[in-house]
Amino acid sequence: MSENEKTVDQEIIRFYKVGDQERALKLFTNQYQTKLYSLAYRMLGNHDDAMDALQEILLQVHRSLRNFKGQSSLYTWVYRLSSNVCFNFRKKRSRTSNQIEWEESLQGVMLPIERPNEDPDKMCETKYKQFLVQQAILKLPETQRVLLILHDLEGIPVPEVASILNINTNAAKSRIHRGRAALRNIISKGFVVKGMEGVGVGIFTAEDSNKIM
Repeated sequence: MSENEKTVDQEIIRFYKVGDQERALKLFTNQYQTKLYSLAYRMLGNHDDAMDALQEILLQVHRSLRNFKGQSSLYTWVYRLSSNVCFNFRKKRSRTSNQIEWEESLQGVMLPIERPNEDPDKMCETKYKQFLVQQAILKLPETQRVLLILHDLEGIPVPEVASILNINTNAAKSRIHRGRAALRNIISKGFVVKGMEGVGVGIFTAEDSNKIM
């Protein structure tokens, strides 16, 4: 994390403490929205779920940041909160009053997010490879999935990943190693994308998977 990003984090916390929540939220979305959408999309596998999870993340940040104690960095706290939202998302996914509150109090600070291309037939080779990796990662258990997403895809160093997930560094390294091995196994055997079982592009054979090995 750069010094400039740390300075912005400090400003976010300061504005919240003095009661200027609108300014704090604008700084927060500029600093984190793209990263958190990327995390949610990679954890959940599609744009609509990622957007719903992102709204839940921003709502929880809005409710909780005023009580932030500084026992970890804001960066670590935000990613921990966001990972937990994604873990729990499918279990409690429903339309609730939280969305009404989001529409009224938070929507004005959210930056535009373009829906990613989710049609394999229209992807270039690079995007197609990324799509294959994304779909294979979704086959992993959530505890392995989040580690590979945070470290291998989001580029977060192992010690920070360990801090985000409240595990020690050696455990994080070991789980990343096991997750990579499991991912290679999934890719080497080929796999089916959930919801696309009856569509040719939704079935990835070992031959297709060789493109990203």
